[in-house]
Amino acid sequence: MTNFKIPRLSLLLVFIVVFASTCTTSTAQPLSDPDVTPVNVAVPEVTSGGSTQLTPGTSIEATAEITPTAYLPLIQKPDVKFLGIYFKQYWTSKNVTPYMSQADQGAGKKHTSVGWFIDLEDAAFTEPVTYLPGNNLYNQLEELWKAGYISFINLGTNATAAEILNGDRNSEIGYAAQFYKAWVDQGGGRRAMIAPMQEMNGVWTSYGQFSTSEDFKQAYRYILNIFANQGITRDQVWWVFAPNGYNDPGDDSRKFENYYPGDDVVDIVGFSSYNYGYCPDTAPFWRWESYPEIFEPYIARMQVMAPSKPIIIAETASTAYAGVDAEGNPVIDYNQMNQWLIDNYNYFAHRAGVIGVFYFSFPVFNDHSCAIEINPNGVMLSGYGVGVSNTVYQYLNAGQLDSLIR
Repeated sequence: MTNFKIPRLSLLLVFIVVFASTCTTSTAQPLSDPDVTPVNVAVPEVTSGGSTQLTPGTSIEATAEITPTAYLPLIQKPDVKFLGIYFKQYWTSKNVTPYMSQADQGAGKKHTSVGWFIDLEDAAFTEPVTYLPGNNLYNQLEELWKAGYISFINLGTNATAAEILNGDRNSEIGYAAQFYKAWVDQGGGRRAMIAPMQEMNGVWTSYGQFSTSEDFKQAYRYILNIFANQGITRDQVWWVFAPNGYNDPGDDSRKFENYYPGDDVVDIVGFSSYNYGYCPDTAPFWRWESYPEIFEPYIARMQVMAPSKPIIIAETASTAYAGVDAEGNPVIDYNQMNQWLIDNYNYFAHRAGVIGVFYFSFPVFNDHSCAIEINPNGVMLSGYGVGVSNTVYQYLNAGQLDSLIR
């Protein structure tokens, strides 16, 4: 390497320029855990760009006193995340406390949100607003809210997107909007997340199998318009785009990007993704998968698709079927499942852009029984508590969650 010298005056000028640039572009840095190195991914509105840093220990002989201009750092959203969970329950005053107390104790902190499903064909949407506590939508919203939990509603249907656009579900959507409006109008900051026609890029629903991506995008907006016409404003609901992460590699038309309805009608983006491991019902597609395979690729794609939107893991779980025995039969190993929970929730804790994670604790789903429950035999798995122990996971009320989303 050729040796050369820089005159001290020139070096001083370089220092002034670099220092001034550093001050004017400095941004607040996210919270970090000193024991774990965060995943190095830059995300708009979630993490700020790295500021220029001067090398410690550099000695420069100044010929004049310099008083740099001080600049306050830009304000950014706090580096916090929330926990959500699904149980296969119709939520009432009798089961919210037993189930959610166990979940909160197992996590060592209160969950922010509870996910649940309701279809437009539910009896709740066949009659006008009369007796509110007896309505399946209103009742679950209210019972969870009174216990301190925000609902994440997956609003499904057996109609196709084209049928929705044709007006075949106008009455049901209208009733859904009316009951939701009656609930939020009670005040107190009531609000919920709603994902219209979740997992629309899959083939296991009518609106998924028999609808085009263009039809879905129009139907999504159609539903939102009916809610708006009932007087529901954008500050009374968080609208969620919640596709499946995976699609058949041979069918690029089902990539979730093709279904995205647009930033103007979406507050949160999220996706479903599971580790099916060696679940007997998924043979012969056996493989043990973790965040490099089933989360990171989809998160990265969503950040390209909607860089200004926060991301949630709308559904996830791991099977306890972690391998096979000598005869090739799947075997349950809860130690492996515990480790999966620790590894993946640690990953989410440090993954910029992800603001929340919903664990899907159903004993049976889509006719599959894969041992994914977080509380097998009525006992919460210890790996969940360890995995979510990072202080970045916090309970958020509706106002705090809105600040994180908006």
